Amino acid sequence: MESTSDIEQVQPRPRLRLTEARNERDLSQQQVADMIGTTHVNISRWERGITKPNPYFRRKLSQVFGKTEEALDLVSTLASATTEEKPAGPPATLPARNGRTAASTPLPVPATPASVEPVAIYDPIIPLQPAIPLVGRERDLGRIKRRLYNGGNVALTALNGLPGVGKTALSTALAHDPEVRTHFSDGILWAGLGPNPNIAGLLSRWGSLLGIAATEMASLKDSGAWARALRTAIGSRKMLLVIDDAWKIEEALTFKVGGPNCAHMLTTRYRDVASHIAFDGATEIQELSEEESMALLRLLAPAVVEREGKRTLDLIRAVGGLPLALTLMGNYLRKQAYSGQPRRIATALQRLSSATERLQISEPHGPVESHPSLTSETQVSLQSVIAVTDQVLPQDARHALYALSVFPPKPNSFSEDAALAVIDGGIEALDL
Repeated sequence: MESTSDIEQVQPRPRLRLTEARNERDLSQQQVADMIGTTHVNISRWERGITKPNPYFRRKLSQVFGKTEEALDLVSTLASATTEEKPAGPPATLPARNGRTAASTPLPVPATPASVEPVAIYDPIIPLQPAIPLVGRERDLGRIKRRLYNGGNVALTALNGLPGVGKTALSTALAHDPEVRTHFSDGILWAGLGPNPNIAGLLSRWGSLLGIAATEMASLKDSGAWARALRTAIGSRKMLLVIDDAWKIEEALTFKVGGPNCAHMLTTRYRDVASHIAFDGATEIQELSEEESMALLRLLAPAVVEREGKRTLDLIRAVGGLPLALTLMGNYLRKQAYSGQPRRIATALQRLSSATERLQISEPHGPVESHPSLTSETQVSLQSVIAVTDQVLPQDARHALYALSVFPPKPNSFSEDAALAVIDGGIEALDL
């Protein structure tokens, strides 16, 4: 019987340099996992040498730590990763059997890692592309691209600050666009703000992605110091910086840290924030037309549109072509129509004919797909998205908004004089 002692036991070789790089930046395994889109279990197994990351994650780790794969013990080299490189000397000599000296075989010289080009940085927090393509935004995408390529700051703001019009969806599409990524060849950074942003956490993530040492980041005590450090790290890189869902000018400016070859793209529901960032004028995103709205619903709930075209058009007019409302309704109708029973479709359409019901139609979301204005526990609905704005309005502006509800909805309109008469207040409330 063969003895187990005769069988070679292969022991895992810990990747000490990978662990050291993480500790230098004072990052936990979970934080690194979140930054590259994996689990802390994988990070632990890679550091202990149990498994080896695939090429995709090796590139991600190199981006995070600003080091080559060789320097992180992620690939094999001709010499041991712990071997210190020494200068080559003359061949060593050994005594020969005949009393003469003979040159031994030269010792191998540790390989010097080849220089590598900087890897483009794509922020792992960039939202994933939705399963349904954008509808009716071709002209907007082309116009925004031209402004980005000209090196300007592009601020996307919805008409009248309307939430749910698709600002973040447009920015997401642009962040994944191959032409945009080719133009901004050094990568894309993303900061989702919302009404209560974690400014320190967002700045720290950008710093880690750009390779700023943990010791340096620990010494950055204010936004000015962070701005200088991030701009220095970016240097002459050609990058796109996306500032999504900004509510305050000061918070938006904190992330306006790109260098001379960068462009900034900001989304906000507030015109004053947008105009402050984009000096040449903000890009206003309109609601979808009836034709575009029908095309979107046809993608989301084709059976319902085919069967109930007239009632579908009534719903489109009721929500005014707002993409968020159309998406929520389309997903709801598709789920209700899965069995093909006319009764279920008729019941679903009847429910959506009520404005109260349309406001309350909601969808859950994963932690990495959360809306920047909502907490991770809050489901996405028209009511939850509108409520965020309602909660931060001053009392006089909130009362004015409620008073304006006496006017009929679009396509009807009303004059400013009529609005002032209804709200029984000053024009300042309308300007908000």
